[in-house]
Amino acid sequence: MEIIVSKKENKSAGKIFLYSDIKSLKSKCTKEEFQFLKNESSSNDVVEFGNYDTRKVIISSKKKAIEFFRKTAANLNLQGDFDLLCLDVSKTKTIAFLEGALLNDYSFSKYKSDYNSDSASINVVSTEIKATDLEQLENVIKSVNSARDWVNEPVNQLTTDNYLSQINQLTKIGVEVDVFRKSKLESLNMGGILGVNKGSNEEPALAKLEWKPKGYNNDKPIVLIGKGILFDTGGINIKTGNFMTDMKADMGGSATVVATIKAIAKNKLPIHVIVLTPITENRINGNELVPGDVITMHSGKTVEVLNTDAEGRLVLADALSFAKKFNPELVIDVATLTGSAFRLTGHNGAVVMGTSDKNIHQLKKSSETTFERIIELPMWEEFEDTLKSNIADLNNLGSGEGQAVCAGFFLKNFVDYPWIHLDIAGPAFIPSDKDYHKKGGTGFGVRLLYQFLKDKFDLN
Repeated sequence: MEIIVSKKENKSAGKIFLYSDIKSLKSKCTKEEFQFLKNESSSNDVVEFGNYDTRKVIISSKKKAIEFFRKTAANLNLQGDFDLLCLDVSKTKTIAFLEGALLNDYSFSKYKSDYNSDSASINVVSTEIKATDLEQLENVIKSVNSARDWVNEPVNQLTTDNYLSQINQLTKIGVEVDVFRKSKLESLNMGGILGVNKGSNEEPALAKLEWKPKGYNNDKPIVLIGKGILFDTGGINIKTGNFMTDMKADMGGSATVVATIKAIAKNKLPIHVIVLTPITENRINGNELVPGDVITMHSGKTVEVLNTDAEGRLVLADALSFAKKFNPELVIDVATLTGSAFRLTGHNGAVVMGTSDKNIHQLKKSSETTFERIIELPMWEEFEDTLKSNIADLNNLGSGEGQAVCAGFFLKNFVDYPWIHLDIAGPAFIPSDKDYHKKGGTGFGVRLLYQFLKDKFDLN
Protein backbone atom coordinates (compact mmCIF):
# COMPACT_ATOMS: atom_id res chain seq x y z
CA MET A 1 0.00 0.00 0.00
CA GLU A 2 1.27 3.44 -0.94
CA ILE A 3 0.32 6.47 1.16
CA ILE A 4 1.26 10.03 0.30
CA VAL A 5 0.32 13.46 1.65
CA SER A 6 -0.95 16.07 -0.75
CA LYS A 7 -2.88 19.31 -0.71
CA LYS A 8 -4.66 18.38 -3.92
CA GLU A 9 -7.35 15.82 -4.62
CA ASN A 10 -7.09 13.25 -7.39
CA LYS A 11 -10.30 13.79 -9.34
CA SER A 12 -10.32 10.25 -10.74
CA ALA A 13 -9.88 8.55 -7.34
CA GLY A 14 -12.45 7.24 -4.93
CA LYS A 15 -13.13 9.37 -1.85
CA ILE A 16 -13.00 8.64 1.86
CA PHE A 17 -14.32 11.38 4.12
CA LEU A 18 -13.60 11.51 7.85
CA TYR A 19 -15.94 13.96 9.55
CA SER A 20 -17.39 14.89 12.91
CA ASP A 21 -20.03 17.45 12.01
CA ILE A 22 -22.03 16.43 8.96
CA LYS A 23 -22.21 20.06 7.88
CA SER A 24 -18.54 19.78 6.90
CA LEU A 25 -19.62 17.41 4.09
CA LYS A 26 -21.93 19.91 2.44
CA SER A 27 -19.33 21.45 0.17
CA LYS A 28 -17.99 18.01 -0.83
CA CYS A 29 -21.24 16.48 -2.07
CA THR A 30 -24.08 17.21 -4.41
CA LYS A 31 -27.36 18.33 -2.89
CA GLU A 32 -28.85 14.87 -3.45
CA GLU A 33 -25.83 13.13 -1.93
CA PHE A 34 -25.87 15.36 1.13
CA GLN A 35 -29.55 14.68 1.77
CA PHE A 36 -28.91 10.96 1.35
CA LEU A 37 -26.03 11.12 3.85
CA LYS A 38 -28.08 13.06 6.39
CA ASN A 39 -30.63 10.28 6.34
CA GLU A 40 -28.14 7.41 6.39
CA SER A 41 -25.73 8.84 8.97
CA SER A 42 -28.43 8.97 11.61
CA SER A 43 -28.20 5.18 11.91
CA ASN A 44 -24.84 4.31 10.29
CA ASP A 45 -21.30 5.33 11.20
CA VAL A 46 -20.01 4.26 7.78
CA VAL A 47 -21.90 4.95 4.57
CA GLU A 48 -20.69 3.75 1.15
CA PHE A 49 -22.07 4.51 -2.29
CA GLY A 50 -20.93 4.75 -5.90
CA ASN A 51 -19.26 2.17 -8.17
CA TYR A 52 -15.69 0.87 -8.05
CA ASP A 53 -14.08 3.91 -9.72
CA THR A 54 -16.17 6.54 -7.95
CA ARG A 55 -16.59 4.77 -4.63
CA LYS A 56 -17.30 7.12 -1.76
CA VAL A 57 -17.00 6.21 1.90
CA ILE A 58 -18.32 8.58 4.55
CA ILE A 59 -17.11 7.88 8.10
CA SER A 60 -18.51 9.63 11.16
CA SER A 61 -15.92 10.25 13.87
CA LYS A 62 -18.27 11.70 16.43
CA LYS A 63 -17.61 10.22 19.89
CA LYS A 64 -15.64 7.33 18.37
CA ALA A 65 -12.66 5.71 20.08
CA ILE A 66 -9.36 5.45 18.22
CA GLU A 67 -9.77 1.71 17.63
CA PHE A 68 -12.93 2.37 15.61
CA PHE A 69 -10.81 4.00 12.89
CA ARG A 70 -8.30 1.14 12.70
CA LYS A 71 -11.05 -1.44 12.37
CA THR A 72 -13.06 0.60 9.91
CA ALA A 73 -10.07 1.07 7.62
CA ALA A 74 -9.31 -2.63 7.74
CA ASN A 75 -12.87 -3.72 7.08
CA LEU A 76 -13.08 -1.51 3.97
CA ASN A 77 -10.45 -3.76 2.31
CA LEU A 78 -9.30 -0.91 0.12
CA GLN A 79 -8.16 -1.57 -3.44
CA GLY A 80 -7.41 1.02 -6.08
CA ASP A 81 -6.80 4.76 -5.64
CA PHE A 82 -8.42 6.87 -2.93
CA ASP A 83 -8.31 10.39 -1.60
CA LEU A 84 -8.60 10.52 2.19
CA LEU A 85 -10.14 13.85 3.13
CA CYS A 86 -9.82 14.73 6.80
CA LEU A 87 -12.55 17.34 7.20
CA ASP A 88 -12.84 18.11 10.91
CA VAL A 89 -11.21 15.19 12.72
CA SER A 90 -8.10 15.02 14.85
CA LYS A 91 -4.68 14.05 13.55
CA THR A 92 -4.71 11.10 15.96
CA LYS A 93 -7.85 9.63 14.41
CA THR A 94 -6.52 10.08 10.88
CA ILE A 95 -3.27 8.32 11.79
CA ALA A 96 -5.29 5.49 13.38
CA PHE A 97 -7.26 5.05 10.14
CA LEU A 98 -4.05 4.83 8.13
CA GLU A 99 -2.59 2.44 10.70
CA GLY A 100 -5.53 0.08 10.29
CA ALA A 101 -5.25 0.22 6.50
CA LEU A 102 -1.52 -0.56 6.58
CA LEU A 103 -1.88 -3.38 9.10
CA ASN A 104 -4.65 -4.91 7.00
CA ASP A 105 -2.46 -4.80 3.89
CA TYR A 106 -0.19 -7.58 5.19
CA SER A 107 0.00 -11.04 3.65
CA PHE A 108 2.45 -13.90 4.18
CA SER A 109 2.40 -15.36 0.70
CA LYS A 110 6.03 -16.03 -0.24
CA TYR A 111 5.43 -19.77 -0.60
CA LYS A 112 2.30 -19.43 -2.77
CA SER A 113 3.03 -19.73 -6.48
CA ASP A 114 -0.25 -18.19 -7.66
CA TYR A 115 -0.65 -15.26 -5.26
CA ASN A 116 -1.64 -11.89 -6.72
CA SER A 117 -1.86 -8.80 -4.55
CA ASP A 118 -4.27 -5.97 -5.34
CA SER A 119 -2.96 -3.07 -3.33
CA ALA A 120 -4.34 0.38 -2.67
CA SER A 121 -3.00 3.90 -2.93
CA ILE A 122 -4.15 6.57 -0.49
CA ASN A 123 -3.65 10.28 -1.06
CA VAL A 124 -4.06 12.01 2.31
CA VAL A 125 -5.52 15.47 1.85
CA SER A 126 -4.75 17.17 5.13
CA THR A 127 -2.96 20.23 6.46
CA GLU A 128 -2.18 18.47 9.76
CA ILE A 129 -0.59 15.24 8.54
CA LYS A 130 3.04 15.63 7.51
CA ALA A 131 5.26 13.33 5.44
CA THR A 132 7.31 12.65 8.59
CA ASP A 133 4.17 11.42 10.38
CA LEU A 134 3.59 8.88 7.61
CA GLU A 135 7.23 7.83 7.58
CA GLN A 136 7.22 7.12 11.31
CA LEU A 137 3.92 5.21 11.06
CA GLU A 138 5.17 3.14 8.13
CA ASN A 139 8.41 2.32 9.98
CA VAL A 140 6.41 0.94 12.90
CA ILE A 141 4.06 -1.08 10.68
CA LYS A 142 6.97 -2.48 8.66
CA SER A 143 8.52 -3.58 11.95
CA VAL A 144 5.25 -5.24 12.99
CA ASN A 145 5.26 -7.02 9.63
CA SER A 146 8.82 -8.22 10.25
CA ALA A 147 7.62 -9.81 13.48
CA ARG A 148 4.68 -11.36 11.62
CA ASP A 149 7.01 -12.77 8.97
CA TRP A 150 9.38 -14.32 11.52
CA VAL A 151 6.52 -15.97 13.39
CA ASN A 152 4.94 -17.25 10.17
CA GLU A 153 8.15 -18.72 8.79
CA PRO A 154 8.34 -22.53 9.09
CA VAL A 155 11.24 -23.79 11.16
CA ASN A 156 12.89 -25.54 8.22
CA GLN A 157 13.32 -22.05 6.75
CA LEU A 158 13.82 -19.92 9.86
CA THR A 159 16.66 -21.89 11.39
CA THR A 160 18.81 -20.42 14.14
CA ASP A 161 21.47 -19.37 11.63
CA ASN A 162 18.88 -17.87 9.26
CA TYR A 163 17.20 -15.91 12.05
CA LEU A 164 20.56 -14.61 13.29
CA SER A 165 21.40 -13.56 9.75
CA GLN A 166 18.21 -11.49 9.60
CA ILE A 167 18.88 -10.00 13.04
CA ASN A 168 22.34 -8.97 11.86
CA GLN A 169 20.71 -6.95 9.07
CA LEU A 170 19.71 -4.42 11.75
CA THR A 171 23.30 -3.22 11.91
CA LYS A 172 22.48 -1.32 8.70
CA ILE A 173 20.18 1.00 10.68
CA GLY A 174 22.58 1.55 13.58
CA VAL A 175 21.73 -1.35 15.90
CA GLU A 176 24.78 -3.04 17.38
CA VAL A 177 24.47 -6.84 17.33
CA ASP A 178 26.49 -9.38 19.33
CA VAL A 179 25.79 -13.11 19.14
CA PHE A 180 26.89 -15.67 21.74
CA ARG A 181 26.97 -19.26 20.49
CA LYS A 182 27.36 -22.54 22.38
CA SER A 183 30.96 -22.21 23.55
CA LYS A 184 30.30 -18.72 24.92
CA LEU A 185 27.07 -19.86 26.58
CA GLU A 186 28.99 -22.68 28.24
CA SER A 187 31.56 -20.23 29.59
CA LEU A 188 28.69 -18.13 30.95
CA ASN A 189 27.11 -21.21 32.59
CA MET A 190 23.78 -20.65 30.87
CA GLY A 191 22.33 -23.99 31.88
CA GLY A 192 18.78 -23.03 30.97
CA ILE A 193 19.49 -22.29 27.32
CA LEU A 194 21.97 -25.15 26.99
CA GLY A 195 19.63 -27.59 28.73
CA VAL A 196 16.68 -26.86 26.45
CA ASN A 197 19.01 -27.04 23.44
CA LYS A 198 20.23 -30.56 24.30
CA GLY A 199 17.49 -32.10 22.15
CA SER A 200 18.32 -30.00 19.11
CA ASN A 201 20.89 -30.66 16.40
CA GLU A 202 21.52 -26.92 15.96
CA GLU A 203 23.68 -24.81 18.26
CA PRO A 204 21.82 -22.37 20.52
CA ALA A 205 22.43 -18.64 20.57
CA LEU A 206 21.89 -15.60 22.73
CA ALA A 207 21.60 -12.47 20.60
CA LYS A 208 22.23 -9.06 22.14
CA LEU A 209 21.01 -6.01 20.22
CA GLU A 210 21.71 -2.47 21.37
CA TRP A 211 20.41 0.92 20.25
CA LYS A 212 22.40 3.70 21.91
CA PRO A 213 22.05 6.90 19.89
CA LYS A 214 23.70 10.21 20.63
CA GLY A 215 21.71 12.28 23.09
CA TYR A 216 19.67 9.40 24.51
CA ASN A 217 17.36 10.31 27.40
CA ASN A 218 17.80 7.51 29.94
CA ASP A 219 20.79 7.10 32.28
CA LYS A 220 20.10 3.37 32.57
CA PRO A 221 19.04 1.21 29.62
CA ILE A 222 15.66 -0.34 29.02
CA VAL A 223 16.18 -4.08 28.43
CA LEU A 224 13.68 -6.10 26.39
CA ILE A 225 13.95 -9.89 26.51
CA GLY A 226 12.14 -12.23 24.12
CA LYS A 227 11.69 -15.99 24.18
CA GLY A 228 13.11 -17.41 20.95
CA ILE A 229 12.04 -21.05 20.84
CA LEU A 230 11.94 -21.54 17.08
CA PHE A 231 9.93 -24.74 17.45
CA ASP A 232 8.57 -26.41 20.57
CA THR A 233 7.80 -30.12 20.49
CA GLY A 234 7.43 -30.11 24.27
CA GLY A 235 10.60 -32.15 24.55
CA ILE A 236 10.24 -35.58 26.13
CA ASN A 237 6.95 -34.31 27.61
CA ILE A 238 5.82 -34.19 24.01
CA LYS A 239 2.78 -32.16 22.99
CA THR A 240 -0.15 -34.36 21.99
CA GLY A 241 -3.09 -33.93 19.64
CA ASN A 242 -2.89 -30.73 17.61
CA PHE A 243 -1.04 -28.74 20.28
CA MET A 244 2.18 -28.89 18.26
CA THR A 245 0.66 -27.58 15.03
CA ASP A 246 1.48 -23.90 15.51
CA MET A 247 4.61 -24.24 17.60
CA LYS A 248 6.70 -22.36 15.04
CA ALA A 249 5.05 -19.40 16.78
CA ASP A 250 6.84 -20.11 20.06
CA MET A 251 9.44 -17.50 19.14
CA GLY A 252 6.77 -14.78 19.11
CA GLY A 253 8.34 -13.01 22.10
CA SER A 254 11.69 -12.83 20.34
CA ALA A 255 10.05 -11.55 17.14
CA THR A 256 8.30 -8.84 19.16
CA VAL A 257 11.35 -7.45 20.94
CA VAL A 258 13.60 -7.61 17.86
CA ALA A 259 10.96 -5.84 15.78
CA THR A 260 10.49 -3.26 18.55
CA ILE A 261 14.14 -2.24 18.53
CA LYS A 262 13.92 -2.12 14.73
CA ALA A 263 11.05 0.39 14.95
CA ILE A 264 12.91 2.42 17.59
CA ALA A 265 16.05 2.58 15.45
CA LYS A 266 14.20 3.35 12.21
CA ASN A 267 12.47 6.28 13.88
CA LYS A 268 15.63 7.28 15.75
CA LEU A 269 14.03 7.49 19.19
CA PRO A 270 16.55 8.94 21.69
CA ILE A 271 16.37 5.98 24.09
CA HIS A 272 19.07 3.53 25.13
CA VAL A 273 17.53 0.09 24.55
CA ILE A 274 19.05 -3.39 24.78
CA VAL A 275 17.36 -6.54 23.48
CA LEU A 276 18.33 -10.04 24.63
CA THR A 277 16.86 -13.06 22.90
CA PRO A 278 17.82 -16.69 23.61
CA ILE A 279 17.34 -18.77 20.46
CA THR A 280 16.99 -22.55 20.19
CA GLU A 281 14.50 -25.32 19.47
CA ASN A 282 12.94 -27.65 22.03
CA ARG A 283 13.29 -31.00 20.26
CA ILE A 284 13.98 -34.69 20.90
CA ASN A 285 17.13 -36.44 19.69
CA GLY A 286 18.02 -38.86 22.48
CA ASN A 287 20.08 -36.30 24.41
CA GLU A 288 17.22 -34.12 25.59
CA LEU A 289 16.39 -33.22 29.18
CA VAL A 290 14.07 -35.62 30.99
CA PRO A 291 11.86 -35.02 34.04
CA GLY A 292 13.93 -35.14 37.22
CA ASP A 293 17.08 -33.67 35.66
CA VAL A 294 18.75 -30.85 37.59
CA ILE A 295 20.43 -27.99 35.75
CA THR A 296 22.48 -25.04 36.99
CA MET A 297 21.42 -21.66 35.67
CA HIS A 298 23.52 -18.62 34.76
CA SER A 299 22.61 -17.10 38.14
CA GLY A 300 24.04 -20.13 39.96
CA LYS A 301 20.62 -21.38 41.09
CA THR A 302 19.73 -25.00 40.49
CA VAL A 303 16.46 -26.07 38.89
CA GLU A 304 14.76 -29.47 38.99
CA VAL A 305 13.12 -29.93 35.60
CA LEU A 306 9.73 -31.51 36.27
CA ASN A 307 8.34 -30.87 32.81
CA THR A 308 10.35 -30.32 29.62
CA ASP A 309 7.43 -28.46 28.04
CA ALA A 310 8.00 -25.68 30.58
CA GLU A 311 11.16 -24.76 28.70
CA GLY A 312 10.51 -21.11 27.87
CA ARG A 313 10.99 -20.01 31.45
CA LEU A 314 14.36 -21.79 31.53
CA VAL A 315 15.82 -19.86 28.59
CA LEU A 316 14.28 -16.58 29.77
CA ALA A 317 15.73 -17.05 33.26
CA ASP A 318 19.28 -17.11 31.91
CA ALA A 319 18.65 -13.95 29.90
CA LEU A 320 17.02 -12.24 32.89
CA SER A 321 19.96 -12.91 35.17
CA PHE A 322 22.39 -11.87 32.41
CA ALA A 323 20.52 -8.55 32.14
CA LYS A 324 21.72 -7.58 35.62
CA LYS A 325 25.14 -6.65 34.21
CA PHE A 326 23.58 -3.71 32.36
CA ASN A 327 22.15 -2.12 35.55
CA PRO A 328 18.83 -1.60 33.78
CA GLU A 329 16.18 1.00 34.55
CA LEU A 330 13.52 -1.55 33.60
CA VAL A 331 13.43 -5.04 32.09
CA ILE A 332 10.42 -6.33 30.14
CA ASP A 333 10.34 -9.96 29.04
CA VAL A 334 7.92 -11.08 26.34
CA ALA A 335 7.02 -14.71 25.73
CA THR A 336 4.44 -17.13 24.42
CA LEU A 337 4.80 -18.80 27.77
CA THR A 338 1.69 -20.57 29.07
CA GLY A 339 -1.58 -22.08 27.93
CA SER A 340 -2.90 -20.73 31.21
CA ALA A 341 -2.54 -17.15 29.92
CA PHE A 342 -4.29 -18.09 26.67
CA ARG A 343 -7.21 -19.59 28.59
CA LEU A 344 -7.63 -16.25 30.39
CA THR A 345 -7.47 -13.92 27.42
CA GLY A 346 -8.13 -16.03 24.36
CA HIS A 347 -6.63 -14.34 21.31
CA ASN A 348 -7.81 -10.96 22.57
CA GLY A 349 -4.92 -9.82 24.72
CA ALA A 350 -1.95 -10.66 26.91
CA VAL A 351 -1.25 -11.27 30.58
CA VAL A 352 1.07 -8.98 32.54
CA MET A 353 2.67 -9.14 35.99
CA GLY A 354 5.83 -7.91 37.63
CA THR A 355 7.51 -5.84 40.32
CA SER A 356 7.09 -2.29 38.98
CA ASP A 357 3.59 -0.99 39.62
CA LYS A 358 4.36 2.42 38.09
CA ASN A 359 5.57 0.95 34.81
CA ILE A 360 2.77 -1.61 34.67
CA HIS A 361 0.28 1.23 35.09
CA GLN A 362 1.91 3.10 32.20
CA LEU A 363 1.95 -0.06 30.07
CA LYS A 364 -1.78 -0.44 30.65
CA LYS A 365 -2.37 3.11 29.44
CA SER A 366 -0.26 2.47 26.35
CA SER A 367 -2.21 -0.72 25.72
CA GLU A 368 -5.42 1.30 25.62
CA THR A 369 -3.89 3.59 23.00
CA THR A 370 -2.74 0.73 20.76
CA PHE A 371 -5.60 -1.64 21.62
CA GLU A 372 -3.02 -4.35 22.34
CA ARG A 373 -4.79 -5.10 25.57
CA ILE A 374 -3.33 -6.59 28.76
CA ILE A 375 -4.70 -8.08 31.97
CA GLU A 376 -2.64 -7.86 35.16
CA LEU A 377 -2.50 -11.00 37.32
CA PRO A 378 -1.78 -10.79 41.05
CA MET A 379 1.37 -12.53 42.21
CA TRP A 380 0.03 -14.38 45.26
CA GLU A 381 2.68 -16.08 47.36
CA GLU A 382 0.73 -19.33 47.42
CA PHE A 383 1.78 -19.93 43.82
CA GLU A 384 5.41 -19.22 44.62
CA ASP A 385 5.35 -21.97 47.26
CA THR A 386 4.57 -24.58 44.59
CA LEU A 387 7.99 -23.99 42.96
CA LYS A 388 9.86 -25.53 45.92
CA SER A 389 11.97 -28.59 45.15
CA ASN A 390 13.22 -31.33 47.46
CA ILE A 391 16.56 -31.62 45.65
CA ALA A 392 17.22 -28.22 44.02
CA ASP A 393 16.65 -24.53 44.64
CA LEU A 394 13.35 -24.65 42.76
CA ASN A 395 11.41 -26.63 40.19
CA ASN A 396 10.33 -25.35 36.79
CA LEU A 397 6.66 -26.25 36.97
CA GLY A 398 4.71 -25.30 40.07
CA SER A 399 1.04 -26.14 40.35
CA GLY A 400 -1.37 -27.03 37.57
CA GLU A 401 -3.60 -24.21 38.73
CA GLY A 402 -2.46 -20.66 38.00
CA GLN A 403 0.33 -21.74 35.65
CA ALA A 404 0.71 -18.23 34.23
CA VAL A 405 1.44 -16.92 37.73
CA CYS A 406 3.69 -19.87 38.58
CA ALA A 407 5.75 -19.11 35.49
CA GLY A 408 5.93 -15.47 36.51
CA PHE A 409 7.16 -16.40 39.99
CA PHE A 410 9.77 -18.71 38.49
CA LEU A 411 11.15 -15.80 36.45
CA LYS A 412 11.02 -13.48 39.47
CA ASN A 413 13.73 -15.65 41.07
CA PHE A 414 16.21 -14.30 38.50
CA VAL A 415 15.60 -10.54 38.72
CA ASP A 416 16.74 -7.84 41.13
CA TYR A 417 15.58 -4.76 39.18
CA PRO A 418 12.22 -3.25 38.11
CA TRP A 419 10.67 -5.95 35.96
CA ILE A 420 7.57 -6.67 33.86
CA HIS A 421 6.58 -10.05 32.43
CA LEU A 422 4.30 -10.13 29.37
CA ASP A 423 2.78 -13.49 28.43
CA ILE A 424 1.53 -13.21 24.83
CA ALA A 425 0.52 -16.86 24.35
CA GLY A 426 -3.00 -15.84 23.33
CA PRO A 427 -2.60 -13.01 20.80
CA ALA A 428 0.76 -13.86 19.17
CA PHE A 429 -0.78 -16.28 16.64
CA ILE A 430 -4.43 -16.40 15.60
CA PRO A 431 -6.41 -19.02 13.63
CA SER A 432 -8.31 -16.65 11.31
CA ASP A 433 -8.42 -13.06 10.10
CA LYS A 434 -9.96 -10.54 12.47
CA ASP A 435 -10.18 -6.86 11.53
CA TYR A 436 -6.60 -5.76 10.76
CA HIS A 437 -5.08 -8.89 12.30
CA LYS A 438 -4.30 -11.53 9.69
CA LYS A 439 -4.34 -15.27 10.25
CA GLY A 440 -1.05 -16.48 11.73
CA GLY A 441 1.54 -14.27 13.38
CA THR A 442 0.19 -10.91 14.56
CA GLY A 443 3.31 -9.08 15.75
CA PHE A 444 1.46 -8.44 19.01
CA GLY A 445 3.45 -6.28 21.39
CA VAL A 446 5.52 -4.29 18.89
CA ARG A 447 3.13 -1.34 18.76
CA LEU A 448 2.50 -1.68 22.50
CA LEU A 449 6.16 -1.57 23.54
CA TYR A 450 6.98 1.16 21.03
CA GLN A 451 4.11 3.30 22.32
CA PHE A 452 5.01 2.54 25.94
CA LEU A 453 8.56 3.78 25.46
CA LYS A 454 7.35 6.91 23.68
CA ASP A 455 4.91 7.56 26.54
CA LYS A 456 7.48 6.80 29.24
CA PHE A 457 10.03 9.25 27.82
CA ASP A 458 7.52 11.91 26.62
CA LEU A 459 8.35 11.44 22.92
CA ASN A 460 4.84 11.80 21.48
